[in-house]
Amino acid sequence: MTEVMGENLTTSLSTEPISHPADTQGQARLRRVRAGRNKDFDRLVFDFDGPVPGVDVAYVRELIADGSGNPVPLRGRAVVQIVMRPAVAHHEDGAPSVTGPLPDVTEFAAFRQVADAGDFEAVLTWGIGVAARTGLRATRLTGPSRIAVDVVHAEPGTGDQLLREGDVGAAVATWQWRLVQALDRRLAVDEHFGPVTEQATRDFQRAHGLAIDGIVGSASRAAMRRALGL
Repeated sequence: MTEVMGENLTTSLSTEPISHPADTQGQARLRRVRAGRNKDFDRLVFDFDGPVPGVDVAYVRELIADGSGNPVPLRGRAVVQIVMRPAVAHHEDGAPSVTGPLPDVTEFAAFRQVADAGDFEAVLTWGIGVAARTGLRATRLTGPSRIAVDVVHAEPGTGDQLLREGDVGAAVATWQWRLVQALDRRLAVDEHFGPVTEQATRDFQRAHGLAIDGIVGSASRAAMRRALGL
C-alpha cells in the first residue's frame, strides 16, 4: 500500500543506530505494512494488533535473513535494517498474518526497495534499500499500534552545487519529487535528469520569477523550499 502523506519532519534525525525498547508486556502481531511519500521524507509503517513492540533501526552493510543467515539483496546505495521485538507475523496455526505484495516504492525519492527478512523467535526483521545514507527517524505510536520509520530525502545539492541535464543520483530524485509537488504534474522520479526534468525545472523557474535555464542552483533550491514550506 502506498500513500502520500502531508506532515513535515519535526523531530531529530540521525544516521546512527536508533533503539526504542518495548514498554509493555505482550507480543504484537503484524497485520499490515504500508509506505508513503512526504514532502521531504519517505515513511514505512508497520501496523500491529496488540502492544507496540520495541524497534531497532540502523544502517547495515547488508540485510541478513533471520534463520538462514543468507544476505537479502536490495536495490539502492545504502541499507536500513529494522528489527522489531517481541512481535510475530503469523497466526497460531502458522499462517501469515500479512498477505499481499510488499509496498510498491516505485518513484519514491528515498526508498528503492522494501524486503521482509524474517519472522523468527518473536523477532521481525525488515529492510529498506535507499537512495543514499541520509537521516533516519523511528517512532512508536498507539491508537492503533504501529511503528513508523522515516528516511529523509537527500538534498538536491548544497551551496554552489548545480544539478543539470545528464546528472544522475539521489539528489536528482529529490528534485524530481519536489517538482511533482510544486507543479502538481506527473513526472518520473527515477534519478535521471533528462529533458523532461529540465523542462519541468524551466517551468518552475518561470513560475517563480527565476532565471530560466533548466539548471538547479541555490536560487532554485531556495524557491522550491519556500514553495513547499520546507
